[in-house]
Amino acid sequence: MTRLGAPRRPARRPAVAAVLAATLAIGALAGCRAQPEPEPTPTATVAVAGEFGVRPTITIAGGRTVEATSSQVLLEGEGPAVVEGQPLLIDFVALDIATGETVADTYPGLPEVRTMSADSLGAPLHDLLQGVTVGSRVELVEIGSAARPTPHVLVLDVLPLRATGAAREGEPGLPTLTLGPDGAPTPELPQDEPPPTGTRFAVTIKGDGPQVSSDQSVVLQLTSVRWSDGAVVDSTWGSAPRSLALSDLTPPLRGALLEQTVGSQILVVAPSGEAGSNETLVTVLDVLATADVAVPTGTEADPSEGTDLEPVPDPEQDLQPPGDTRPTDPPPSGQ
Repeated sequence: MTRLGAPRRPARRPAVAAVLAATLAIGALAGCRAQPEPEPTPTATVAVAGEFGVRPTITIAGGRTVEATSSQVLLEGEGPAVVEGQPLLIDFVALDIATGETVADTYPGLPEVRTMSADSLGAPLHDLLQGVTVGSRVELVEIGSAARPTPHVLVLDVLPLRATGAAREGEPGLPTLTLGPDGAPTPELPQDEPPPTGTRFAVTIKGDGPQVSSDQSVVLQLTSVRWSDGAVVDSTWGSAPRSLALSDLTPPLRGALLEQTVGSQILVVAPSGEAGSNETLVTVLDVLATADVAVPTGTEADPSEGTDLEPVPDPEQDLQPPGDTRPTDPPPSGQ
């Protein structure tokens, strides 16, 4: 029962509405704070350790992506700068940054012979090696391509194309050697002297690399001339080094190379009955590499043949790091 004249209670609807609005506003702010911005994906950090000519240790830290293609010279060599069209002797290893998987590795075998050209190396690596000196180690980090989007890192050594050890005095009765600017030897034959009746050899430069064993293959620079008139019968100088199984060489050359070290130069004089020729031959061998791998008889490394992979192709193309590209069929002599 309502009493007449009693005061009426004030309406609470506006106050309740204000409190509700404030509560909703606070809730909205809390909701915003509960959904922070996503953290950026960390990018990979690549670290390379190890000496030149030895398989590098590559450590990938941080993330598994890279923001852009990059390159650098890790170790600068003291040899001449590479020039367009010249042969290259290279060892390399490539890793998939996303998985850490090794996708190419020449270090367990023989290094590859390539040409300083975009066709042989792929455009990015060709650009990277412009002006690089022999004896250098370079790194290329590639973001990948549309077909293979995972990034890769490639570490590559530019190996010498000549003997690099300490010179030794010549031996009496054997030819002396004159070396050109690129290391190419020219034998100076003894005047009016008959050739040796048996095989003779001398180490003219002593390297400090791995030792050659009987079941291995080698990469050589060589020149071979006739004792009778000095005419050149075979040479890799001016073309490209040659990859050969030691067992495929003639007995005089095989015997002279056995237990020699990489970086050495050996002078061999073999009479006609042992040289595989009807002439006494003078052969000079520069030992550039050796490994426990088989090379088909007569195989000469040629980057223009038997090679279907590139270390780092153009970004628009499928990223295909270099693999085992030693040819299975004998290519023509030279490049």
